[in-house]
Amino acid sequence: MDEERILNAEASRYLDEAAFVSSLVSNKERETGKLSDPAHMYPCSKSEADQMADLLKKAKDAAKDAAEETFAKRYDTLQGIVDWSVKRHKAWQWTLVLAALLGAAVLYLVQLKQQDDVLQARVDREQVAEWKTVRVNSVDFDLCPVEQSADDYAMRLASAERYKTYKLIDLKSRALKDSAQYAALRADYDSLNAMGFRQIHEVALADLDEHVSSQETWHTLLYVYMAFLLVLIPIYIITGYPRGYTITHRNNRRGCLNIFRKVGMAVAMFCLGASVASTLLPDYVVRNTDANGKSTENKEHKWFSGLLIVLRLILMVVGAVLLCLVASIVMTVESIGGLIDMFRKCK
Repeated sequence: MDEERILNAEASRYLDEAAFVSSLVSNKERETGKLSDPAHMYPCSKSEADQMADLLKKAKDAAKDAAEETFAKRYDTLQGIVDWSVKRHKAWQWTLVLAALLGAAVLYLVQLKQQDDVLQARVDREQVAEWKTVRVNSVDFDLCPVEQSADDYAMRLASAERYKTYKLIDLKSRALKDSAQYAALRADYDSLNAMGFRQIHEVALADLDEHVSSQETWHTLLYVYMAFLLVLIPIYIITGYPRGYTITHRNNRRGCLNIFRKVGMAVAMFCLGASVASTLLPDYVVRNTDANGKSTENKEHKWFSGLLIVLRLILMVVGAVLLCLVASIVMTVESIGGLIDMFRKCK
């Protein structure tokens, strides 16, 4: 055995050199000649993989007895690392793709609702634009109501008079609730109260223009984000077949991203799971006794209570939003990394 090792001494030196090619190897490991982690042998780039392959070829050519057990075992291990490193591997995850599809579907539904809000905002603006000129009365601060009624809000766009009243009530309510801003809000109240039809009409049109713009911007953002997710999915899948050395390089750099993905997914799945589990709560019995002393028992579902329904909806929304957010961020980062790798190879 010792004679065989002596025969393969030169070849073994090539194997030693190949094992320390990777940039993952620390200076301390190079000085001691011992690797603290076998994973440090994996190359992080094409040049490192090519260098390892070249050293292994030299080792095989220099070996006097390639069948020697120690040499053959080390050679096969390093050759396996090189073979894995130069091959492409599936790195994309179905969970992220499904989460992105879920996000796109939710955004589609939300933007449809938002589109209706945009149309309604435009209709409201047209209604204000068609106000007829009328006398607008003033409302003394002390006589002005403190709280809005349902009618005040619903009819605020019917006329300049109703809109002025709506704005004055809002200013008085804010002034009484915020003592620090009382003087400024009271001045705004007096200024608005002194306005006639033309000024009130201009204020209302400015408010509605801002509202229309806000609704349109929100709708555009929802639509763009939905389109972004739909475009991101195929890019993520196409760039999701990196070579082994690229995977090693990414894993060495994206520790925080992996932690973010795992924690984010765990919290999202917990919220969704808790929401679903709330529907499985057991029935409980409510016993009612009438005036005659007769008792009746009724079964009720705990999750029918208002608090649990609200909690369930909150958990479902938080879980879905977090799931989509985590998926979009991770997929974006990994897709950018994949595109950069592809671009470098084309140069």
